[in-house]
Amino acid sequence: MNAALLALAGFFSFTLMDVSIKALLHLGYPLVQVTFFNCLFALLALLVWVFPRFSRLHMVRHGIHLLRAITVVIADLLAFYSFGEIALAEAYTLILTMPLFIVFFGWLLRLEVIGPGQLIATLIGFLGVIIVLAPGFGVLHVAMLAALCGAAVESIGFLLITRFRAQETPESFAVSGISLLVLLTGIATLFDYQTMTLQTWSISVGGGICYALATALIVSAFHRGSASLVSSMQYSQLVWGMILAWLIWAEQPATRAYVGGLIIVLTGLWLLKHRNADQQQGQEVS
Repeated sequence: MNAALLALAGFFSFTLMDVSIKALLHLGYPLVQVTFFNCLFALLALLVWVFPRFSRLHMVRHGIHLLRAITVVIADLLAFYSFGEIALAEAYTLILTMPLFIVFFGWLLRLEVIGPGQLIATLIGFLGVIIVLAPGFGVLHVAMLAALCGAAVESIGFLLITRFRAQETPESFAVSGISLLVLLTGIATLFDYQTMTLQTWSISVGGGICYALATALIVSAFHRGSASLVSSMQYSQLVWGMILAWLIWAEQPATRAYVGGLIIVLTGLWLLKHRNADQQQGQEVS
């Protein structure tokens, strides 16, 4: 299977996981409990995927893993919270601003040099964010800001991975990040646990397996194709999310979500393509 199909399948699996989170939150379960069991089952499935190559989990820079794991905890909790409060497509529209934040933080932290074209594209992308968050979009919900902040935090974690990927394995980053999330939400769940039914256990287990499957598929896609190709497939989640949320909850995003989302997607795709071209030129020079 080629990289594009692997990536599409991986991001579809991520969407199924997000749908399971939203379903459990709508049933009234606490955010930390939903997150804990989802990520616990995902962690177990990831360990099965890694078996017997546990040497791939070896960490060289423990501090970097801890920092990246903290970004996973914050980004996932913010994203999951937004799924339970606003339409899935609206949450995705804001979460998919991550490429814009990657450019911004890469420039701010002097990890990357950006040209005038990238700067203009980033500004246009943030214009799309303003359209989504504009008062005409409806009442400004705190969950919208949560989704946006989640994208910003996730972009920092992505920059850490790209900065240290020569020293650390994808498996070690995946497992260390989700392990901290399981630990912290597990402790919190001890103080706020609600009994789950067979149906909700099934949803949670299924969501966790989708999380692990998505991770495995996307890691495999990155090994077979370019970073820009694989990353661009993430925007398919907006389509999957709209379809599934409409079928399950009859959710219909506001018109401005489509307009702002289109701007964000187009500028994000352009930035991903430009970023990959710069990396290839750098490799040829070196």
